[in-house]
Amino acid sequence: MKKWTFKFSTVFLICITFLFSGMSVYADESTPPSLPMSVSGSVISTTGAPASGSIEAILDGKTVGTVNINSNGTFGGSGLVPQLLVRGSYSENNNHPVTFKVNGGSATSSIAIAFQAGANITNVILTATVASPPSNGGGGGGGSVIILPPKKSNQVTPIDSKANPVEVDTSKNVVKSSKDAEGHVTNSVTQDGAALTSALKKAASQDNHGDAPIVYITFDNPSGEAVMFNISASVLAEAAITAPSAIISLQTNDGEYSLPLSIIDYAMLVKNLGTSSENISIQVYISPVHADINTKIRANAQGISSSQLGSAFDFSVKAVGNGKTVELNSFGSTYVARTIVLTTPVDGTHATVVLYDPVTGQFSFVPALFGKQSDGSTKVTFKRNGNSIYTVLSSTKTFDDVSEHWAKSDIELMANKLIVNGVTDSKFAPESNITRAEFTALLVRALGLIPDTASATFIDVKSSDWFAGSIGAAVQAKLVSGFEDGSFQPNAPITREQMAVMVAKALGAAGKTVEGQAALLSKFNDNSQISDWAKVSVAQSVKAGIISGMTDSTFVPTANASRAQAVVMLKRLLQYAQFIN
Repeated sequence: MKKWTFKFSTVFLICITFLFSGMSVYADESTPPSLPMSVSGSVISTTGAPASGSIEAILDGKTVGTVNINSNGTFGGSGLVPQLLVRGSYSENNNHPVTFKVNGGSATSSIAIAFQAGANITNVILTATVASPPSNGGGGGGGSVIILPPKKSNQVTPIDSKANPVEVDTSKNVVKSSKDAEGHVTNSVTQDGAALTSALKKAASQDNHGDAPIVYITFDNPSGEAVMFNISASVLAEAAITAPSAIISLQTNDGEYSLPLSIIDYAMLVKNLGTSSENISIQVYISPVHADINTKIRANAQGISSSQLGSAFDFSVKAVGNGKTVELNSFGSTYVARTIVLTTPVDGTHATVVLYDPVTGQFSFVPALFGKQSDGSTKVTFKRNGNSIYTVLSSTKTFDDVSEHWAKSDIELMANKLIVNGVTDSKFAPESNITRAEFTALLVRALGLIPDTASATFIDVKSSDWFAGSIGAAVQAKLVSGFEDGSFQPNAPITREQMAVMVAKALGAAGKTVEGQAALLSKFNDNSQISDWAKVSVAQSVKAGIISGMTDSTFVPTANASRAQAVVMLKRLLQYAQFIN
């Protein structure tokens, strides 16, 4: 596969990788058709010194196109653009992915790009015009210029958004119902692309009071029937140019899925499915599970002294095209919101949303908020960075040795959420020290992360250790890094400053930004004893109200933390992140 290199003279170097889209695929030794391109543009704003120089499009060592950036803020250029999909980044930090897509037809399109060189940033609008290919050029349909949005890290789809949601016209949608051998009905709803495009543009152009634009699509399905929304990937990719943070709320009578445009890697889908985005459908599936799965869930819940509230739901997202399917089930550090409604009031101190694994029959905590509605029902909004089967469980757990303890209510709350366990069924040992491995496991559960044994590569952590999966997940989420000698010291008691560092990193993983100034620690007489590498994190944790001093004037950074202290910090962390009520 051929490579391009775009160079901005002496300022930055960008490498672009080709992906074929909607055309014949050419072998490495052959050359795809090239189309005449002209480029013009203007500067929107500059920070620091204005940029000047040129961008060269180089193919196999030959310049095939040039864009000149003049010091007076004008642009010009021309050249031949190969007829294929080009993906790359216009920034030395690789955080501005851009795609030029030319698959037939003449095209004129404008894109906004930020050229960056250290502290100097020039924001420009480039307009590229591509001529029509010859009749045997190998591609049909209109060309366009698309920017793929930067991957958003640590983004949480909003619950209490101030944006005014825009309703998508569904009058031209195509609905088909099918029934499987067991009589289960699925309603396939294909959203009209023009209507969705119009709603997304309207949402992006209005004042959303600083929040992400939201559009919503509704389908009035008979209760208990599955719904599969089909949305054109090309419509979403186009919308992501101007509003990468936009959210599509897909609503049925049983549940809702908030789909952020930023979680989809459109170029990667084009590559993996081997077709253009116009031929790719993003399918969002919302369905109550079948009766047999609910029966198994109720039985497994009884095994842990819990009860199921309502039905379980299956949420999934897939990309389909060219006879292939790609499951979209890992959203990195983006927590995607889903909503279900329970018909009865729910006590949020006893209820929790859980992920159900049908293979093992086990449950794991999922961040969720419970809200009472005017009709007495309960709106349950839960957030996770993947898809699965979810349900609500209710538990009433306690331990004999916490009946008079200062942290009794927090320990019981977190036990009901299936985040913490006792050392036995009846004993919690609140004043016992908690180890680094134990606290890591609690933190991973609290964030709803999936165990990852393979990433636990410390010299003192074996794959057979009970905590290996949790430590690996914490490494992947950048919650822990271990010691300089390559060890993790899993069985060592965790200190208060070590715990504060992990909590601060967890805040970031949950999408929360907390400014931590070391000056916040001046109220502690022993602040000089806090390690330099921990000062900012301790300040962040103190400012967020997650950790406090042992007294009003002492922090005691090297003291070992107790199990009760760890539970209280986790509860405060989850409340600050809006992961529990």
